[in-house]
Formats: sequence, structure tokens, C-alpha cells
Amino acid sequence: MKVSLKKGSDLRTTVRKTLEAIADDVRNGIGSKQIIVKPNFVSTSVQLASTHVDQVRGILDFLCRIRGQRIIIAEAASGNTFEAYEKFGYLALEEEYPVTLVDLNKGPFQILKLSDGEGKHLSLGISSLLFARDTYRISAAKLKTHDTVVVTLSVKNMAMGCVCDNDRKMVHRSYTVANRIIAGLACCIWPDLAVIDGTVGMEGDGPVVGSPVHSSVVISSTDALSADRVACEIMGIIFHKVGYLHYCAEKNRGEGDLKSIEIVGERLDDCIRPFRLHHRVDEQYGWT
Repeated sequence: MKVSLKKGSDLRTTVRKTLEAIADDVRNGIGSKQIIVKPNFVSTSVQLASTHVDQVRGILDFLCRIRGQRIIIAEAASGNTFEAYEKFGYLALEEEYPVTLVDLNKGPFQILKLSDGEGKHLSLGISSLLFARDTYRISAAKLKTHDTVVVTLSVKNMAMGCVCDNDRKMVHRSYTVANRIIAGLACCIWPDLAVIDGTVGMEGDGPVVGSPVHSSVVISSTDALSADRVACEIMGIIFHKVGYLHYCAEKNRGEGDLKSIEIVGERLDDCIRPFRLHHRVDEQYGWT
């Protein structure tokens, strides 16, 4: 599987260049599907914790060259989604591109039952829009550490973004439950394209109150697990110690073996910049 890895100081341009390197893969995957770009607004006020609008601009610059249809930008923020759209400059996108902004917290939803890894099942409200089969789902994520599952990248962004805000607390109630449920959600709502911004990532006590890391990289791939695998390598994280990624690899949802991933662009060794992990990371490793 191919992963595009680029360094650059301009986020918008670097994102576009990573996508141009895998343009045929993306074009073949889209077909006639409705494109949905899913940013990450875990915070409605902290820009470092959230997907920068220029990352989305880079994605849209690329998409508008290969496809003329209207594109949906959809998120279920932890808080008021449209306040986040306004705060982070997303409202301007509706004037610049053929896009529609959607608040996934408004529904509609359908119920998905998943095993929690502790002998019970959770019933979660899932976005019907993201769950639809005729969609091409793009996860616009960031390199960030996490307070429950070690790291949050493209797979988790899509999986948790599909859950209605009121149900998310059920997912994060323990390390075991969080990793099992995120993996289960991901296998149902898998990203068709991962675009991960590491130009300024977050280390330490992410995903909201960590510190900035200027790693200057962008990662893109039509295999989200491969993208997250490369991201873990850059951050100095042992891939199989991240529970939900380990489970996704076990289910063959993508390629998790670095030796089987073709990296185009930068040399991986030139991009490695180990991140300081959450102060409770040793507890988080207890998901097994």
C-alpha cells in the first residue's frame, strides 16, 4: 500500500502535494460517490487541538481539480459545531468552494450495537450520513497524543466523529472499552482517504491541552491504517501498543506492516520526531 509523505512549511500546499502523489488511487476510489471531508473539532476553541482550515483547503484544492461535484464538510464537535466552524474560519469555505458545512450532532442517526470488550454491548447513535455506503469518507486528522488510547490519528477521527456527542462518554469509560469500541466503529465507518497534518502536531497531554510539535510533515494515503502506521513511526509510538490500531490490523482493515508499505516522497527516517506521550500513557497500555 502507498503512503505519501511530504515536508513543507505551507500546510495548504503540502497537503495538496501529498494528494497529487497518490492522485490515481484517490480518483479510482471516488468514482461516483458523495465526498465527505471529516475534520476534527475535539475542541471548539483550541486551534492546536483541531483541524486547521488550510488543511481542508489543500484537500479541496486537489479534489476540485479531479471532481466537480459539491463536497460535504461534516463534523460532530465536542460542543457547538457551527461555533467551531466560525471560530476556525470554515464559514469562508462555502464562498471559496462548492461545499456544504454540516453538523453531524444534528442527526439523523442510526443505532449500532458493539461489544465493549467487558462482556457487554453498547448501543451508540451513529451518523447516518457517514454510515451511508455511497460516500467517500476523508479523514482530515492531526498528529496528536491522547489521554485514553495513546494517539489519535485518521482512523480514530472518523470512528469517534460518527458518534453523537451525547454517547461519547460511554466509549471513553475505560481503556479496554475505548479501544474495542473505536476499533468496532472504525471497521463499520472506515476512512477511504486519510490526510494527517503533522506540520504542527500535539505532544504531551493531548488531545486538547498538549504542547505544539513542529514536525513539518503531512501524510496521505487511501489506506488509513497504513497512514496511521507511518504516523506512529514518526511520533516514536509502538504501533501494536495502540489497542484500537492493533485490533484493526488483526481484522485486516488495512496494512499495518511497515515493510509492506510503499512510502513516496520523503524518506521516513528523515521525518521521525519522537513525541512526548501523555503522562498516563503507561496506564493506557493496559487495554489488553
